[in-house]
Amino acid sequence: MRVKNLVSILFIFLLAGCASVPKETVLLSQTIGNDLQVLQQSHQNLAELYFNKIKTDINTLVDDVYAPFVIHYVLNKELQSFKKGEPSLYGTLELAAQKVGKLESENAVDEMADFLNSARKQIEKKRTELLKPILIQETELLKAINKSYLQVSNANTSITVYLQSLRKLKEEQEQALSIVGLTGADTLVSNSLASLSEQIEEVLKKGKEIDVKSDDAYKQLQELSNKIMKLTSKK
Repeated sequence: MRVKNLVSILFIFLLAGCASVPKETVLLSQTIGNDLQVLQQSHQNLAELYFNKIKTDINTLVDDVYAPFVIHYVLNKELQSFKKGEPSLYGTLELAAQKVGKLESENAVDEMADFLNSARKQIEKKRTELLKPILIQETELLKAINKSYLQVSNANTSITVYLQSLRKLKEEQEQALSIVGLTGADTLVSNSLASLSEQIEEVLKKGKEIDVKSDDAYKQLQELSNKIMKLTSKK
Protein backbone atom coordinates (compact mmCIF):
# COMPACT_ATOMS: atom_id res chain seq x y z
CA MET A 1 0.00 0.00 0.00
CA ARG A 2 1.50 3.32 -1.10
CA VAL A 3 0.14 5.23 1.88
CA LYS A 4 1.85 2.81 4.27
CA ASN A 5 5.04 3.17 2.23
CA LEU A 6 4.85 6.94 2.63
CA VAL A 7 4.51 6.73 6.39
CA SER A 8 7.34 4.19 6.65
CA ILE A 9 9.70 6.17 4.42
CA LEU A 10 9.04 9.42 6.22
CA PHE A 11 9.45 7.73 9.58
CA ILE A 12 12.90 6.47 8.57
CA PHE A 13 13.87 9.90 7.30
CA LEU A 14 12.72 11.49 10.54
CA LEU A 15 14.70 9.11 12.72
CA ALA A 16 17.81 9.56 10.59
CA GLY A 17 17.56 13.36 10.48
CA CYS A 18 18.49 16.12 12.82
CA ALA A 19 16.33 17.27 15.68
CA SER A 20 16.18 20.91 14.57
CA VAL A 21 13.81 21.72 11.69
CA PRO A 22 12.46 25.06 10.43
CA LYS A 23 8.78 25.91 10.94
CA GLU A 24 8.30 25.91 7.15
CA THR A 25 8.56 22.13 7.23
CA VAL A 26 5.42 21.73 9.32
CA LEU A 27 3.72 24.33 7.13
CA LEU A 28 4.58 22.27 4.04
CA SER A 29 2.84 19.20 5.46
CA GLN A 30 -0.20 21.29 6.40
CA THR A 31 -0.24 22.76 2.90
CA ILE A 32 -0.21 19.27 1.39
CA GLY A 33 -3.31 18.47 3.45
CA ASN A 34 -5.11 21.58 2.17
CA ASP A 35 -4.05 20.93 -1.42
CA LEU A 36 -5.29 17.36 -1.20
CA GLN A 37 -8.82 18.62 -0.58
CA VAL A 38 -8.66 20.84 -3.66
CA LEU A 39 -7.14 18.03 -5.72
CA GLN A 40 -9.83 15.59 -4.56
CA GLN A 41 -12.64 17.95 -5.61
CA SER A 42 -10.95 18.56 -8.94
CA HIS A 43 -10.57 14.80 -9.45
CA GLN A 44 -14.26 14.25 -8.69
CA ASN A 45 -15.37 17.09 -10.97
CA LEU A 46 -13.31 15.68 -13.82
CA ALA A 47 -14.85 12.22 -13.46
CA GLU A 48 -18.38 13.61 -13.19
CA LEU A 49 -17.84 15.77 -16.27
CA TYR A 50 -17.02 12.78 -18.43
CA PHE A 51 -19.76 10.60 -16.99
CA ASN A 52 -22.33 13.35 -17.61
CA LYS A 53 -21.18 13.55 -21.24
CA ILE A 54 -21.56 9.80 -21.67
CA LYS A 55 -25.03 9.80 -20.07
CA THR A 56 -26.10 12.70 -22.29
CA ASP A 57 -24.97 10.79 -25.38
CA ILE A 58 -26.91 7.69 -24.34
CA ASN A 59 -30.06 9.73 -23.63
CA THR A 60 -29.71 11.40 -27.01
CA LEU A 61 -29.47 8.02 -28.71
CA VAL A 62 -32.60 6.77 -26.93
CA ASP A 63 -34.62 9.94 -27.62
CA ASP A 64 -33.50 10.58 -31.21
CA VAL A 65 -33.12 7.06 -32.56
CA TYR A 66 -34.67 4.36 -30.39
CA ALA A 67 -37.91 6.22 -29.54
CA PRO A 68 -38.85 6.94 -33.20
CA PHE A 69 -38.04 3.33 -34.04
CA VAL A 70 -40.36 1.98 -31.32
CA ILE A 71 -43.22 4.23 -32.39
CA HIS A 72 -42.80 3.32 -36.06
CA TYR A 73 -42.44 -0.39 -35.25
CA VAL A 74 -45.60 -0.55 -33.16
CA LEU A 75 -47.66 1.55 -35.58
CA ASN A 76 -46.55 -0.62 -38.49
CA LYS A 77 -47.53 -3.73 -36.55
CA GLU A 78 -50.95 -2.21 -35.84
CA LEU A 79 -51.32 -1.35 -39.54
CA GLN A 80 -50.63 -4.93 -40.56
CA SER A 81 -53.28 -6.13 -38.09
CA PHE A 82 -55.73 -3.57 -39.51
CA LYS A 83 -55.12 -4.79 -43.06
CA LYS A 84 -55.82 -8.36 -41.94
CA GLY A 85 -59.09 -7.27 -40.40
CA GLU A 86 -57.82 -7.93 -36.88
CA PRO A 87 -58.42 -5.61 -33.88
CA SER A 88 -56.01 -2.68 -34.02
CA LEU A 89 -55.47 0.95 -33.17
CA TYR A 90 -56.20 1.93 -36.77
CA GLY A 91 -59.50 0.08 -36.68
CA THR A 92 -60.55 1.85 -33.50
CA LEU A 93 -59.62 5.26 -34.94
CA GLU A 94 -61.46 4.53 -38.17
CA LEU A 95 -64.57 3.49 -36.26
CA ALA A 96 -64.43 6.67 -34.19
CA ALA A 97 -64.19 8.73 -37.38
CA GLN A 98 -67.15 6.97 -38.99
CA LYS A 99 -69.39 6.97 -35.94
CA VAL A 100 -69.24 10.20 -34.04
CA GLY A 101 -70.40 8.75 -30.75
CA LYS A 102 -69.26 9.02 -27.16
CA LEU A 103 -68.38 5.31 -26.87
CA GLU A 104 -66.34 5.28 -30.07
CA SER A 105 -64.49 8.44 -29.05
CA GLU A 106 -63.70 7.07 -25.60
CA ASN A 107 -62.44 3.81 -27.10
CA ALA A 108 -60.18 5.73 -29.49
CA VAL A 109 -58.77 7.81 -26.65
CA ASP A 110 -58.18 4.71 -24.53
CA GLU A 111 -56.46 2.92 -27.41
CA MET A 112 -54.17 5.90 -28.02
CA ALA A 113 -53.36 6.14 -24.30
CA ASP A 114 -52.50 2.43 -24.18
CA PHE A 115 -50.33 2.81 -27.26
CA LEU A 116 -48.42 5.77 -25.80
CA ASN A 117 -47.95 4.08 -22.40
CA SER A 118 -46.69 0.91 -24.02
CA ALA A 119 -44.26 2.82 -26.23
CA ARG A 120 -43.04 4.92 -23.30
CA LYS A 121 -42.40 1.81 -21.19
CA GLN A 122 -40.33 0.20 -23.93
CA ILE A 123 -38.33 3.39 -24.49
CA GLU A 124 -37.61 3.91 -20.78
CA LYS A 125 -36.73 0.24 -20.37
CA LYS A 126 -34.06 0.61 -23.04
CA ARG A 127 -32.83 3.86 -21.44
CA THR A 128 -32.46 2.13 -18.06
CA GLU A 129 -30.73 -0.84 -19.64
CA LEU A 130 -28.12 1.35 -21.35
CA LEU A 131 -27.57 3.77 -18.44
CA LYS A 132 -27.35 1.20 -15.62
CA PRO A 133 -23.75 0.02 -16.29
CA ILE A 134 -22.40 3.56 -16.58
CA LEU A 135 -24.20 4.66 -13.40
CA ILE A 136 -22.65 1.74 -11.53
CA GLN A 137 -19.20 2.64 -12.85
CA GLU A 138 -19.67 6.29 -11.86
CA THR A 139 -20.71 5.41 -8.31
CA GLU A 140 -17.85 2.94 -7.82
CA LEU A 141 -15.22 5.28 -9.26
CA LEU A 142 -16.28 8.24 -7.13
CA LYS A 143 -16.25 6.01 -4.03
CA ALA A 144 -12.75 4.80 -4.93
CA ILE A 145 -11.53 8.38 -5.43
CA ASN A 146 -12.90 9.47 -2.04
CA LYS A 147 -11.47 6.41 -0.30
CA SER A 148 -8.00 6.96 -1.78
CA TYR A 149 -7.87 10.61 -0.82
CA LEU A 150 -9.19 9.85 2.66
CA GLN A 151 -6.35 7.36 3.21
CA VAL A 152 -3.76 9.85 1.99
CA SER A 153 -5.29 12.66 4.03
CA ASN A 154 -5.29 10.53 7.19
CA ALA A 155 -1.66 9.58 6.62
CA ASN A 156 -0.70 13.21 6.02
CA THR A 157 -2.52 14.29 9.19
CA SER A 158 -0.52 11.76 11.19
CA ILE A 159 2.69 13.01 9.61
CA THR A 160 1.80 16.63 10.37
CA VAL A 161 1.22 15.83 14.04
CA TYR A 162 4.49 13.92 14.16
CA LEU A 163 6.34 16.80 12.50
CA GLN A 164 5.09 19.25 15.08
CA SER A 165 7.30 17.46 17.58
CA LEU A 166 10.27 16.36 15.40
CA ARG A 167 9.87 19.02 12.68
CA LYS A 168 11.93 17.20 10.13
CA LEU A 169 10.89 16.63 6.50
CA LYS A 170 13.15 16.47 3.43
CA GLU A 171 10.53 15.81 0.77
CA GLU A 172 9.02 18.50 -1.42
CA GLN A 173 5.23 18.60 -1.88
CA GLU A 174 5.34 17.08 -5.37
CA GLN A 175 7.62 14.28 -4.15
CA ALA A 176 5.18 13.47 -1.34
CA LEU A 177 2.30 13.30 -3.78
CA SER A 178 4.37 11.07 -6.07
CA ILE A 179 5.11 8.63 -3.23
CA VAL A 180 1.42 8.16 -2.40
CA GLY A 181 0.65 7.56 -6.05
CA LEU A 182 -1.39 10.66 -6.87
CA THR A 183 0.88 11.92 -9.63
CA GLY A 184 -0.95 11.42 -12.91
CA ALA A 185 -4.20 10.43 -11.20
CA ASP A 186 -6.20 13.09 -13.02
CA THR A 187 -4.53 12.15 -16.29
CA LEU A 188 -5.38 8.47 -15.80
CA VAL A 189 -9.06 9.16 -15.15
CA SER A 190 -9.16 11.75 -17.92
CA ASN A 191 -7.65 9.45 -20.55
CA SER A 192 -9.82 6.47 -19.59
CA LEU A 193 -13.12 8.34 -19.48
CA ALA A 194 -12.26 10.46 -22.52
CA SER A 195 -11.68 7.29 -24.50
CA LEU A 196 -15.00 5.81 -23.37
CA SER A 197 -16.80 9.08 -24.11
CA GLU A 198 -15.34 9.20 -27.63
CA GLN A 199 -16.38 5.61 -28.32
CA ILE A 200 -19.94 6.25 -27.10
CA GLU A 201 -20.09 9.40 -29.24
CA GLU A 202 -18.96 7.39 -32.27
CA VAL A 203 -21.69 4.81 -31.64
CA LEU A 204 -24.22 7.64 -31.37
CA LYS A 205 -23.17 8.98 -34.79
CA LYS A 206 -23.73 5.57 -36.33
CA GLY A 207 -27.08 5.30 -34.57
CA LYS A 208 -28.29 8.55 -36.11
CA GLU A 209 -27.60 7.08 -39.55
CA ILE A 210 -30.06 4.24 -38.99
CA ASP A 211 -33.28 4.45 -40.97
CA VAL A 212 -35.83 3.58 -38.28
CA LYS A 213 -38.37 2.67 -40.98
CA SER A 214 -36.15 0.11 -42.67
CA ASP A 215 -36.49 -3.66 -42.29
CA ASP A 216 -33.00 -3.85 -40.77
CA ALA A 217 -33.67 -1.16 -38.14
CA TYR A 218 -34.40 -3.61 -35.32
CA LYS A 219 -31.24 -5.63 -36.00
CA GLN A 220 -29.08 -2.52 -36.30
CA LEU A 221 -30.44 -1.03 -33.07
CA GLN A 222 -29.91 -4.30 -31.22
CA GLU A 223 -26.30 -4.42 -32.41
CA LEU A 224 -25.89 -0.77 -31.37
CA SER A 225 -27.36 -1.49 -27.95
CA ASN A 226 -25.07 -4.50 -27.44
CA LYS A 227 -22.05 -2.42 -28.41
CA ILE A 228 -22.90 0.29 -25.85
CA MET A 229 -23.46 -2.35 -23.16
CA LYS A 230 -20.07 -3.90 -23.99
CA LEU A 231 -18.33 -0.53 -23.78
CA THR A 232 -19.92 0.56 -20.50
CA SER A 233 -20.06 -2.74 -18.61
CA LYS A 234 -17.19 -3.44 -16.17
CA LYS A 235 -14.76 -6.03 -17.40
